[in-house]
Amino acid sequence: MNVMNTSDRVLAFERIFDAPREIVFAMWTNPKHMIRWYGPRGHSLTSCELDVRVGGGWRACMFNGDVETWVWGTYHAIEEPSKLIFSSSMHWHRYETLVTIHFDDLGDGRTRMRFRQEEFWNEPDCHDHRWGWASALDKLSEQLLLMQTAGLFNDLLWKEPRRNGVAEDFAEAARRAKAERETMPDKVIPPSVEYR
Repeated sequence: MNVMNTSDRVLAFERIFDAPREIVFAMWTNPKHMIRWYGPRGHSLTSCELDVRVGGGWRACMFNGDVETWVWGTYHAIEEPSKLIFSSSMHWHRYETLVTIHFDDLGDGRTRMRFRQEEFWNEPDCHDHRWGWASALDKLSEQLLLMQTAGLFNDLLWKEPRRNGVAEDFAEAARRAKAERETMPDKVIPPSVEYR
C-alpha cells in the first residue's frame, strides 16, 4: 500500500489489485462478498447491510472475538465501476469521516484503487485507521486471489435482476432466517441477517 502524506488527519493511499475494476468495485458494493474481507485481520463481520444508492445507508458489525464494533454511513456518490463516496462513523468515536474511492482500470486485468478518508478528529484515530485499512485490504487481495483461482470472477459480475432493489434482498433474507428459527427452535440462530 502506497501511503501518501497529506496531513495528520487525512488518510490517503493507493493499492493495486490483480482483478478487473468491475470485480473490485463489486467487492465493495455486494454484501455477500464484502462480508468476506471487510475489517482488519482478526475481525469478522457478523452483520453487513448495504443499500447501494445515493442517499442509501450501509452498516456493518466487526467482531474480534471479544468486542463488537459497529460502523455505518451513507452513500453520497456512486459511479459504477469507477467511484464510490460514502460517509463513515464508528460507535466509539461518534464523528463522521468521508471516504472517496476511485477505481482505475489499468488495462491488464488489474485495478488501481485510490483511497482517501477525511477528516479524522485526531492523529491517533487516523493512524489506527491506516493500520485497519491496510489489514483489511490484505484480506481483500487474498479473497480476490481465491476467487480468481476458483474461476468465480464471472459469477461475481453476473447480476441477478432486482425487482425492488437491495431492500427486497434484505427482506427475503430476514424471512428465511425467521422461517429457520421457527422450524428449528432448539437450534441457536442469531437474529441478524446472514448472507450465504
